[in-house]
Amino acid sequence: PSHTETVVGEMLTATVAALAPPRPSVGFAGAPGLQTMRLLRPQLPLRECRPTPTRTAGRPPAVARAALGAPVRQAGLVLRLWRRIAGLPVKVLLLVLGPFLLLLDARKETNHRNARPKRIILVRHGESAGNVDKTRYQATPDSRMPLTEEGVWQATAAGERIRSLIKDESVRFFFSPYTRTLQTLKAILQSFRGNSVYITSEPRLREQDFGNFQNPQRMEEIYKEERDLGASIIGFLTGRPAPIYDRVAEFWSSLYRFMDQPSRWRSEAPIENFVVVTHGLLMRIFCMCYFRWTVAEFEQVWNPGNCEIWVLEKMPSGRYEIVGRMNDDDSVRPIKFGCDQGQPLHEHMKSPLAAREVTFDSPEALDRMLEATSS
Repeated sequence: PSHTETVVGEMLTATVAALAPPRPSVGFAGAPGLQTMRLLRPQLPLRECRPTPTRTAGRPPAVARAALGAPVRQAGLVLRLWRRIAGLPVKVLLLVLGPFLLLLDARKETNHRNARPKRIILVRHGESAGNVDKTRYQATPDSRMPLTEEGVWQATAAGERIRSLIKDESVRFFFSPYTRTLQTLKAILQSFRGNSVYITSEPRLREQDFGNFQNPQRMEEIYKEERDLGASIIGFLTGRPAPIYDRVAEFWSSLYRFMDQPSRWRSEAPIENFVVVTHGLLMRIFCMCYFRWTVAEFEQVWNPGNCEIWVLEKMPSGRYEIVGRMNDDDSVRPIKFGCDQGQPLHEHMKSPLAAREVTFDSPEALDRMLEATSS
């Protein structure tokens, strides 16, 4: 090459070295002519040494990015909005979000109450062998006492009355695991042959515990003490009815979960009727827990007869009121109350009250209220 070409080549070499990224040398280091000719055409080496584009590790392909684009953008928008909200003062947050949260809570409560069953039906078991002959308890545990033929007939008739009341509405049965209540349930279900029903065994609905084998003379003494002193008062001495109240109250808590969250318990739609097959004392305590009866009021409610049916119906508020007991002709009469079993229930005993209002003008004001409820 001529002197001019050599100078131009050196100038181009300096320019490219200043602008281009470093790259491995190609050719012969001792051949300045070849280097000069290559520098006169710098596009080819630059194009050959350009790194091949590679996908960033962990980055989804283009199709996946297109599919995830909208949700990711929405999540990003929510995240940015949350960051802005979180930066606001607490008072501003309460002012902005308070009404919205109250509306959501009210709507949730309304949906829960609308989903509750129309009725809660309480049924005592049919006549058992122990009801007819008390000495049977000496040889047969209370939990295994069977129904008599009359008891099976009573349970079958009770099933027909329940079916005539609820017709083809959905129903869920809760029953005590004792033999006589299980046999009562089987007889009731004869009226639902061909229909799907829900069944739950509930040990908390069992009878009060007197032991496996009972002495008739001792049991008669206990019943006399209960009549003289009151079942609730004697319960604190013997430890029997008080635990019954506790487990019935716990059962009410479970019942509320069944009512307000039906989707958790495998049912597609809310159940329209709950039927509780249990024992006489349990029916009274069940109502005492819910309606908040006083001890004096509880002791004036008579024990239901075999296969007697009590009906609680839902009010517009979502709470329940006790309608009465069903007769053989499907009519409803008040439950037996008072000394002669014919007094009507006090109005405040028919629906639940959180508290009772008393104008306290003297220490005798509370006594007057209790006397009014026990008269």
